[in-house]
Amino acid sequence: MIHSAKSFIFSVFHVFMEVFALASNPSARGSALRKSVLNKNLVSKILRSVPEQEGFHFYLAIGEPTEETAVSLADFVKKIELVDVRSVNFHYPRKDFEKWTRAVFGDAELALRIERIGKIRLGIEGEALRNEIIRTVKMRLDEIKPPLPATSKPPSLM
Repeated sequence: MIHSAKSFIFSVFHVFMEVFALASNPSARGSALRKSVLNKNLVSKILRSVPEQEGFHFYLAIGEPTEETAVSLADFVKKIELVDVRSVNFHYPRKDFEKWTRAVFGDAELALRIERIGKIRLGIEGEALRNEIIRTVKMRLDEIKPPLPATSKPPSLM
């Protein structure tokens, strides 16, 4: 009885550690598989620029806009790097970044990854949070960007 209980606990622990490893390292979860699931229309939607009214408007608090608006995910990375860190701390607990990426760009995977930051690193805020969001968005953009077309000319042998 004790031996089987220990085996069961070990098995549960092993599964938990595998799930935790996958959650904390999104690239280990088969990004190639996710790439194949993304169709061209969704990739275009995720990588597009939107009108300013659909952009992400950064605030320091309710009623305190920063005057910064991101109109694409690439622009979001640039703006979040420069915006006052109080804005990051304001928006993250409200799940504003996740809501925007899901609603405007249809990128549920990125929204989940951004949400996971706070679940994996409880209490993260400030520059650490900003840097983790930037890393997460850049990694997602790198995964889904279409490859550059190959050149048709062979390299010169000078």
